[in-house]
Amino acid sequence: MGLQASPTETFVVAVLVAVTAQMAAARMHFPAIFFWLVAGMALGPYGLHLLHMEALQPALHTLIELGLAVILFEGGLNLNLKAMLQHGWVVGLLLVFGPALNMLIGGGALHLISNLSWPECLLFGALVSVGGPTVIMPILRQVRLHRSINAILASEAMLVDAIGAILAIVMLEVVISPQVTPAWLARVLFIKLLTGGAVGFTCGWLLSKALVSERWIKDMELRTITTLASVWGIFLLADSLSPQAGLLAVLVAGATMQRMELPDIQRLRHFKGSLSVLLISLLFVLLAANLNLPMLWNFTWEGLLLFAILALVVRPLTAWLSSIGSNLSRNQVLYLGAIAPRGVVAAAIASLFAIILQGSGRADGQMLQSLVYIIIIVSVVVYGFLASPLSRWLDVRGANDRSVLIIGGGQMGVELARVLGEDREVRFIDLNAEAVATMQRGGYLALRGNALDPLFMEVAHAEEVSNVLVMTDSSDQNLLIARLAREEFHVPEVFVTLQEDDEQRHARLIHQLQARRLFASSYNYSYWNAEIHRKKLVHENRTVDPDSPLIGRKLSGVRITSGVQPLAIIREGKSLILHDDTVLQEGDVICMLVRPERVQEGQPLILPPASDSSVAGKSQRLPG
Repeated sequence: MGLQASPTETFVVAVLVAVTAQMAAARMHFPAIFFWLVAGMALGPYGLHLLHMEALQPALHTLIELGLAVILFEGGLNLNLKAMLQHGWVVGLLLVFGPALNMLIGGGALHLISNLSWPECLLFGALVSVGGPTVIMPILRQVRLHRSINAILASEAMLVDAIGAILAIVMLEVVISPQVTPAWLARVLFIKLLTGGAVGFTCGWLLSKALVSERWIKDMELRTITTLASVWGIFLLADSLSPQAGLLAVLVAGATMQRMELPDIQRLRHFKGSLSVLLISLLFVLLAANLNLPMLWNFTWEGLLLFAILALVVRPLTAWLSSIGSNLSRNQVLYLGAIAPRGVVAAAIASLFAIILQGSGRADGQMLQSLVYIIIIVSVVVYGFLASPLSRWLDVRGANDRSVLIIGGGQMGVELARVLGEDREVRFIDLNAEAVATMQRGGYLALRGNALDPLFMEVAHAEEVSNVLVMTDSSDQNLLIARLAREEFHVPEVFVTLQEDDEQRHARLIHQLQARRLFASSYNYSYWNAEIHRKKLVHENRTVDPDSPLIGRKLSGVRITSGVQPLAIIREGKSLILHDDTVLQEGDVICMLVRPERVQEGQPLILPPASDSSVAGKSQRLPG
C-alpha cells in the first residue's frame, strides 16, 4: 500500500480515525478515550496495519511533547480557580497523598510480582499517579455531581497531571542514573516546581498584558496564533531552564491568563479547546497504534491485579486521608475514593519514557508502558460505567435533571419561574433589578447581570443545571447565550425565545446548538412584559379533555387565541417546558397568562389547526 512509506498519509489517517472515534463516543455517551485506544490498537502494526507507525517514529517524541503542552495549557485556561480555592485543603492533600501512595503501594505491589528494581517500580507508581482530565471531564459533564465533588475531581485531575509528570521525570533520572541521592532528588524536584511555576506565571502575565493592550495584536486570528506560539515558547523556555518543567509552566500560564481581563477569553478557550480535543484524540490513536500488543497481553493479569490494588486500596486511602478536616460528607468521601481514571497525559508520558528507556539500552520500558496502558484501559471502562450509578446510590448528585436556569426573561421570566418552581429547582439571571429582587424575595437563587459574561453563569453554577431557558428581547443575544451555555457549561437542554421570522434566519445555528424554540411560537418580549407591568394579565389553567381534538397534536401546530401566552404544561403532577415538539395528551393542564378583556367567557384558548377537517367550522372548548 502507498500508506507504508508516507508519514503524511499515516498522520492524516490517524486524524480521520481519531475524529471518527470521537463522533462515535459522543453518539454513545461514553468516554472517547476508550474508542481512541481500541481504534489505534486495531489499526496499528499488530492489527490491520493501516497506521504505519514506523513512518512517524522519528517525530513521535516531538508530537507528544507539543501536544501535552497545548493540552495542559487549555486545562489551566479552564481551571476553576475559585472553586479550587474553596476546596484547597482537600485538593492540596490529594496532590500530596495521591502520588506518594501510588508510588509506595503501587510501586511496592509491582516489586512483589515482578523482577523489576525498586527505582523502576517507583517510576511506575509515579506514572499511574498522573490523572485523567480527558476522562474525568466527560464523566463530570454526564453525571453532574454535587459542586464540591465536581470541583475537587476537576481540580485534582488538572493539577496532578503536571505534578505527577514532574515526579515521574525525577524517578526516570533515578532509573537511568541509580547513583543519585535523596537530597539530590528533593533539590531537583524543588527546582522543577519553582521553575515551572515562575516561568508560567511570568510569561502568562506578560502574554495577557500583550493581548489586553491590543496595541500590536488586534486581529483575532493573529491573537489565537500568537497564543499558540507563546504556549510552545513557554514550554521550551521552562524546559531549557530545568528539563521537563515545561508541563507545569504551561499549566500555570493558562491559569494565570484566565484571571486577567482578556476581552476575548471565550474565543481563546474555544480555539484552544478545539485544538486540544484534536491533539488528545490524535495522540491517543497514535500511542495506541504504537503499543506492543503481544507484550500487553502477556502482562494482562499483572495489570489487572495492580489496577485492583490502586482502585481498592490506594485511592480510597488517599481520599480518606485527604478529607480529614474537611466538610465533605461520608458519601462524598466514598465517591471521591471510588473515582480515579487515568488519561492521555499518563499514556503520553509512559510512551515517552518507553522511548527514552529503550534509547538508554533498558528493555523494561515497554513492560512499564504496557502495565500503564492496561490500567488506563480498565480504568476508563470501569469508571465510565460506574460513575453514574454510584453517584445515584451514594446520593452525591448536584441539581436534579429537572433544574432550570431562566435568563433574561424580565417579569415574564418571573411568572414562568413561579409555574416551573412548583416542582423544579429554578435559578435566575437578569439585568432587570425588579425581577431579580422579586425572585430573591421568593427564595430563589437570582443574580443581576449579563449572562454573556461567563462570571454570572459560573456564580449561578450553570454547569449543574439541566435546562437553560433564554428569553431576552433579542434573538441574536439569546442564541449567543445559548452557545455559551451549551459549549462552555455543557447544559444538556437549551431553550430560546425567538422574535417573529427569526427562526428561519437562525435555523442553521439553532440546529447546530440543538436548541429548542421556547413556547413553540414567536415571542414578543416587550409586549408581554409591558402587559405584566400594567397588571393586565391573569393566570388561567385549562385541561385537555378525553375527547379533545388537541390530543396527539404538537404544540407548534395548534392555534393560540390572541391575548393568551401558554407558560407550561402540568402532566401527572410534573411541569413540562413548552417547545415545538411538545405533544398534547389527555389530562394535560395547560398553564397560561391571559388578558381577560381579550377573551370571551367559555371561549377556547387553544385550537387545533384550521385545516383539521374534524373540527372545521367549530371550536373545541377546553374546560377551566
